[in-house]
Amino acid sequence: MALPKLNVPVYEAILPSTETVIKYRPFLVKEEKVLLTAMEDGGHASMMNAIKNIIKNCVQGEINVNRLPLFDIEYLFLKLRSKSVGETAEIGMNCTCSEEAVTQVTINMDEINVVKPEGHNRKIMISDDVGIMLSYPVITTDGINEEDGMKIVKDCIEMIYTTEETHERDSFSSEELDTFIDSMDTTQFAKIRDFFDTMPKLQHTVNYTCSVCGEDKEMILQGLDSFFG
Repeated sequence: MALPKLNVPVYEAILPSTETVIKYRPFLVKEEKVLLTAMEDGGHASMMNAIKNIIKNCVQGEINVNRLPLFDIEYLFLKLRSKSVGETAEIGMNCTCSEEAVTQVTINMDEINVVKPEGHNRKIMISDDVGIMLSYPVITTDGINEEDGMKIVKDCIEMIYTTEETHERDSFSSEELDTFIDSMDTTQFAKIRDFFDTMPKLQHTVNYTCSVCGEDKEMILQGLDSFFG
């Protein structure tokens, strides 16, 4: 006789980058083992690979985890963690009054969202009649620096358009894209830099009272690591 199957609840969330509804289940013992193994390894790459694999297992329907921007990955994992382990987490908040001043604050994970700065837009007008559509860097990209910044910019340009025509990414070569970017002046390229500087972020403001000096404090937590400190 076959063993009974356990019912697993299904939840809904809105994917921040596309604002589409996705369905997901909590992670199970098999996923928790993957996470624990990555934590024991201690490497950033191992942890991120584990998180991506867990999201891939738990989200229903077609989803390309390797093409999700970092803030989507962080947001989805936070939702999975909330429904799997618990909706609250204890985080130690430091204070400048003393090196030993650490105040434990309880945070509701369901209240944490991806913050999109006002005015941020994937469509950027480079000139009065030429614009581009940008995508977000994926999780394999560890930030933007002088060495790999231009490659990231190229990878993220999805479309170039004018008032009369549209050029999809597969309609122009890498050399043509290089020429297009090189023809920009500093003001035009600064608009692209601003896009990356103002990308959505997993962010939450915490207000608390220091347990040592008694002062009211405010701290902005940003990124997945901040919520498990």
